[in-house]
Amino acid sequence: MRRPVSTVSRARRALMRVVLALPAWPTWSRAADFGFRPPRDPDDAAAEGLMRDLAERILPVYQDADKDAFLANVTALQIVSGAYRAAQDSSRSLRERRKGKPFDGLVERAILDGIYSSARMLEAEGRVGFAEAYARSFRELVSPLDNAQAQAIMARLETPLATYREQVRRAFDLWRAKGSLPEADALALVRTWLSYDSRRSFSALLPELFAAENRGRYVAEADLRIPVRGGVIHASLVRPGRADTALPALLRFTLDPAEDDARLSAAKGYVGITAYVRGRTPDGKGAAWPFVRDGEDAAAVIDWIARQEWSDGRVAMVGDGYSGYAAWAAARRRPAALKAIATIAPMAPGIDFPMAGQIFRNAMVRWAQEHAAAEPLPAAADADAGPDAIWQALDARWHRGNRPYWDIDRVLLGKRSRLVRTWLTHPSHDRYWQKFLPSAEQFARIDIPVLSFAGYFGADAGALYFHNEHRRNRPQADTTLLLGPYDAISIRRGTVPALRGYTLDPVARVDLPELRYQWLDHVLKGADKPSLLLDRVNYQVMGADRWRHAPVLEAPERTRLRLYLDTRGRDEPHGLLPSPSEGGGNARLSVDLADRRDARIPWPDALRTSQLPARNSISFVSDPLPEDTEIAGSLRGVFDITPSRQDMDFNVSLYEQTASGEYQLLFDPYDFRASYAGHRVRRRLLRAGERQLLAFTTERVTASRLAAGSRIVLLVSLNRRPDRQVNYGSGKDVNSETIADAKWPVRVRWHARSYVEIQAAKS
Repeated sequence: MRRPVSTVSRARRALMRVVLALPAWPTWSRAADFGFRPPRDPDDAAAEGLMRDLAERILPVYQDADKDAFLANVTALQIVSGAYRAAQDSSRSLRERRKGKPFDGLVERAILDGIYSSARMLEAEGRVGFAEAYARSFRELVSPLDNAQAQAIMARLETPLATYREQVRRAFDLWRAKGSLPEADALALVRTWLSYDSRRSFSALLPELFAAENRGRYVAEADLRIPVRGGVIHASLVRPGRADTALPALLRFTLDPAEDDARLSAAKGYVGITAYVRGRTPDGKGAAWPFVRDGEDAAAVIDWIARQEWSDGRVAMVGDGYSGYAAWAAARRRPAALKAIATIAPMAPGIDFPMAGQIFRNAMVRWAQEHAAAEPLPAAADADAGPDAIWQALDARWHRGNRPYWDIDRVLLGKRSRLVRTWLTHPSHDRYWQKFLPSAEQFARIDIPVLSFAGYFGADAGALYFHNEHRRNRPQADTTLLLGPYDAISIRRGTVPALRGYTLDPVARVDLPELRYQWLDHVLKGADKPSLLLDRVNYQVMGADRWRHAPVLEAPERTRLRLYLDTRGRDEPHGLLPSPSEGGGNARLSVDLADRRDARIPWPDALRTSQLPARNSISFVSDPLPEDTEIAGSLRGVFDITPSRQDMDFNVSLYEQTASGEYQLLFDPYDFRASYAGHRVRRRLLRAGERQLLAFTTERVTASRLAAGSRIVLLVSLNRRPDRQVNYGSGKDVNSETIADAKWPVRVRWHARSYVEIQAAKS
């Protein structure tokens, strides 16, 4: 229960009503800091009072020339300070001002704050309890909205409480030591606190409110059973309740009930359908064997949809990760009703899963356990450990052992997995994997519009494979690719201002899920094509705050920046030179693959850092760039090397070292097995002790403006990570090797003809 509004607060409320009647003030030019000593924990009993005090001190001095932004921020300040009626007035004023304008974040904030302030006002004035007051306010402001607007509000409310709690905790940690914070940061903290504090009170009320609201808007059918050859597919659908005509359908074919976005599709004016892989039910139960039947099953579901009375005969598929793969699996069968596919970071079996660069990842075991088998996590020694901590501990246990990779499932799961065992028997991109992907002939016949989203930081290999193969085999393909500084999670859930320490350029902060719906509206409803998808390839140039649009990302006629590895000295960092170094010499790296002392040390994943993650690596650094330089595309290279073993697993990273000394990662580090470099189908062992050339192309892309004065840093390491298969270089099947095969450290010598190159131009 909140305490009643104080006399001071009432006076402040009256003051603010006067303020709101005044014309817009000029932006406050004087910098202001507010003393603030936050508690250790957001749930500390003192936190609410401290935040109230901060809001009350900001209110009398806060100004902004932007009247809408002013009203939005004042509303938050008033709520946190306890002036609920004044907050309700401010929120209403903002909603009135935004009438007839796009339903944007400001409107959403005004509605969310209006619901909460109204509920608190009713409670504070003793009229009703909070639960009833919130329900009444929710219905009053949400029910008049159209389906898409109401869905946007409910989606904002569904943001997990833990997300805001973590944001508050980080902010408290940041400002605790400093003792004060500037006005802009103080406003941001008040807003974040309000998001957290308010959700603590109404989160439990949302399921019932949402259910009641949605019952009046949609027709939902759960646990549909769609017959397919030799089985049945479970599905659910949601369609607009007031639709008086047949509609196009959006289908997601998935393993994961968490991906069910049928209601969101219905809110956008489609019939939304979520169908589950053979063997899986909508409650997430039932084992499934991935990849095998998805194409034919999804095609059968599409044919079923087209025959329903609510369907206008047109179906588009959407998908992220595995469901993105399923969209391509269906497209290669060309069902007549399938009119488009739109994917985000689609999985490509044998390309980026369960191995990448032909190196198996332990994550495949977790995926097989959680998504294919739908079984609980292994028991943890620490009862409070979360899923990630459990798997990291299992990886460390595996890494410290002396068992072949054939036993990875026994170590991590405590039992044999037939699925994992099947995957391990196919380490190359052989016919087992090829049969799951469109053939060259099938790519050539895919004549529907295709949209793919990918990121520079871990969500690109599958999307690049499908896009490039489609273009290669059907040059006239209607295929569109968007690339930016995202990872798989940030693409799917919506971009955020900062990703793992890197602050995105403003133009990169795009609502990509919403952009996908805009593209589907263009294809299926005749709406204008989104301007961001101007050409076949659309990519954001990091550091330049711009998007570029081109028919292809890389073209043979474009200039490439080639840098040679300096092999003359022994001290690191070595140089990156515009021409081969003279006088012979070599650069050397030695790694003891049997060393397990770092098994529990986490591998950093920051995109911007003050120090290179130099474990098991060698670095090469260029001279400062004389002018701004824009790079784009994949890093290619030739290593002129003398290896000590018949095989090894390389990891290649590229950084910009800024003039200030910070390092900016330019693409997700790329692992590849030397014996498969340049080809996935057949293993070709190295010649131990002999000098040879090893050509490679990273299955990663980037686009960035490198500032004049920056340096390019190449980091090359040998894989010894606990979460990956370790290649000891004996020449045997890597699955059969153990630590005993390490014998002595792996050594590599780079010679003067070694180079890397990437497409570049003056910025």
